[in-house]
Amino acid sequence: MITKAKAKLRHAASGLQACVIRLLPRHVPIAFKLALVMTLLLVLGMASLGLFISDNQNQLIRTQLHDFGNTMAQQLAKLASEPILSENNLNLRMLTTNLGQDEKILGAGIYAHNGELLSSTGIQPRLSNTFFESAEVIASPWFRHTADGSAERLISFIAPANYQGVRVGSVVVTLSASQMDQAAASARNAIVYATLAMTVLASLLAYWLSRRLSLPIHHLMEATRAIDRGDLAIRIDQRRNDEIGFLFEGFNNMAAGLLKKSQVEQVFSRYVSKSVADKVLANLDEVRLVDRPIEATVLFADITGFTAMSEQLQPSQVSELLNEYFSYISRACSLYHGVVDKFIGDCAMLVFGVLEDDTDHAFNAVSCAVLIQQLAAQLNEQRRADGRPEVHFRIGINCGAMLAGNLGSDERMEYTVVGDAVNLASRLCSEAEPDQIIIRQQLFTMLQPRIIAHAGQTLPIRGKSAPIQIYSVENIHSSDHPLLEANLRKVLSPQATQSPQRAVGHA
Repeated sequence: MITKAKAKLRHAASGLQACVIRLLPRHVPIAFKLALVMTLLLVLGMASLGLFISDNQNQLIRTQLHDFGNTMAQQLAKLASEPILSENNLNLRMLTTNLGQDEKILGAGIYAHNGELLSSTGIQPRLSNTFFESAEVIASPWFRHTADGSAERLISFIAPANYQGVRVGSVVVTLSASQMDQAAASARNAIVYATLAMTVLASLLAYWLSRRLSLPIHHLMEATRAIDRGDLAIRIDQRRNDEIGFLFEGFNNMAAGLLKKSQVEQVFSRYVSKSVADKVLANLDEVRLVDRPIEATVLFADITGFTAMSEQLQPSQVSELLNEYFSYISRACSLYHGVVDKFIGDCAMLVFGVLEDDTDHAFNAVSCAVLIQQLAAQLNEQRRADGRPEVHFRIGINCGAMLAGNLGSDERMEYTVVGDAVNLASRLCSEAEPDQIIIRQQLFTMLQPRIIAHAGQTLPIRGKSAPIQIYSVENIHSSDHPLLEANLRKVLSPQATQSPQRAVGHA
């Protein structure tokens, strides 16, 4: 009979095992595997994090309770040492009474050196003589039964009261540890419930994400590896109408942005002028600006007496002064369709009609020069009122044929203009007086109906057989004054000076 029963049990177990095997799927999807692994990891991670946070929370609460008890006991001991020695019972009662008003403190007591209770408030523990012999603060846990019959855990902090290095008594401060236990239990329960909720939610999310990401994820991995190898032209050609499709689109946009960023970095490492850089970025397929002969106008504006002025100022003040005036000059230049070619020390080189077609570049350059001088005059009024040194500009302008193109090496280049007309403009600037604008006769003849100027001396030029006649510009025609005054207000407005055009100087 026993043998037949064992045989029946073995047959039933075999049948159950076969049934379980038939129920199990022959193929487990990778989404399920990924979800299972992610769920296990999330459960372990959330559980570990919950235990860690709970333990830290409990430790923090215990530390805060002990720190509070030690501090209260030490303060009471310090205040009670002299009244104990002088047997000032009134003062001792005031100390315990005031301390007992704190709702966190259940009891406070002051004891003499022999253990006699001198003053107390609230509940007091039963202490042996050994507690009154320790030279350090002692934390003594104990229990008391409340009115409802439950046990309340308390902690008494015993501190020695010393007067001039001699122990004259002891003090006891009693706190409730049950409140700490309740707070720790509440925090622990909250963390446990939050951990469980986050685990369930994360598990469901992990399964959903695993199903969505398992199939196309290797395409992203391959594309990412290509990006890591430096192949910024890689793109994912698949088209999807779901979240993965947006992810593919985002990846393609990111790759295009990285490619553009790489090109921008190469361009900006060679071109430092903002206007030139903007022109290059407008056509990234042609990142090199070709050399070309042009008819343009060059303006040099130099601060007179800058060397002597800089000797009287701190380096930070010199930098602040240059940044202020160069910001104004940059703004004035842009208002008349010019660009800042470079800042050379205290001198600014502006060009007009180079990067964009401007048939009126010569008059725009002269108008910009008049604007700079009027701007400097207004700023000098404020500087005089503030007791600061005045700043005066001398300006030279010349118009003519010049070559615009790249100068420098393969590692560092700049887009600028060169030629005899540029050199002559620099020479005119060096010959100008403070607050003076100098042009040559040919430019005066071309602009005579629109500018007000008077003839000056003739200027010999090295390499030329005949000297040139120069003219000093006083102003522009009154018909153009409204635009000049409007531009002056724009340059001086706070909005114009908050974000000035930045240029890199070359000494």
